[in-house]
Amino acid sequence: MVISAAAQNETPESASFCVSAWYPSADHPGGYDTLMNNLAVIDTVNAFWYTPYPDGTLQATEGAENEEQLAAWREAGLPIIPSIFASMPDIVIDPALRAVHIASIVELVERMDYDGIDIDYEGFGMPARDAFSEFIEELSDALHANGRLLTVAVHPKTDDAGTWEGAASQDWSRIVPAVDVFAIMTYDYGGRNGEPQPIGPTAWTIEVLDYAETFTDLSKVRMGLHFYGYTWPRGNPPATTINWEGVQRYVKSLKPEVMRDPADMEAYLDFKPAGLPRQVIYFADATFVHFKLEQVLTAHPDLGGVAIWGLGGEDPDNWNVLDELRPAECGSNADE
Repeated sequence: MVISAAAQNETPESASFCVSAWYPSADHPGGYDTLMNNLAVIDTVNAFWYTPYPDGTLQATEGAENEEQLAAWREAGLPIIPSIFASMPDIVIDPALRAVHIASIVELVERMDYDGIDIDYEGFGMPARDAFSEFIEELSDALHANGRLLTVAVHPKTDDAGTWEGAASQDWSRIVPAVDVFAIMTYDYGGRNGEPQPIGPTAWTIEVLDYAETFTDLSKVRMGLHFYGYTWPRGNPPATTINWEGVQRYVKSLKPEVMRDPADMEAYLDFKPAGLPRQVIYFADATFVHFKLEQVLTAHPDLGGVAIWGLGGEDPDNWNVLDELRPAECGSNADE
């Protein structure tokens, strides 16, 4: 998954294109099988296995550090860069707690012999902006001193302020130089609490990447790629998550028309079965993934890869599209 520091200055023609997957990233029980069945396409696993305690130490989630899974991934040659996730990382504000937290992360990575760590801290406010940048910078130094890697997942935005405080509180000008991979969650454009609309509009995604390019060449950037969908009961928020597999049950039994905006091609349904409430569903399928990747790679041929959210129940042809359209392998200039 990870582009080395030297590779960040290479031309787009020589840069690799890497596919990472967050796991688990859906409630579907088939997520692990999806992962293992597509190792020819997936280059890195970001296992969602850890979250911080208030004192800065780390809590392993249920199912974390699964020896059988780790052995399978290592046998396949996949870099293993688990994710630490939190919604309000107050521990990064207090310098003493931050030091404990960084030490705990370094100890974990060394103990488990991980290739690095992925930070997914979301939804904190502006008072934590500078402290979060300091945390990323200090963690980067600590991990790099041991030859380990740091990746970070950030909210999408097209300018520094973004559209909400969570995005504004992540200072890309400081985060990007410190990390090895910068994964932008270019999905949930309106979110489940908004009105029905595309989940990851292509034109907006390109604008987000345009902004990222003001801080770095895009070789270290991973575009978030959603494989899931949302359904709005009665056409009103909040939406609930649905996968392609679930959508197909509607299509086969009720035969609603699958519609697309030609400018974006994300699939949607808007129908009202007899005796049931109206449903509006937006979802990703191979047609959309193909369109989005073609458009994005035309605009940004130096993009370093994609980061997938929503394993399990996705359109199986999504993987064929990734295999077909990726402009390069995650090759010799990727740290494995």
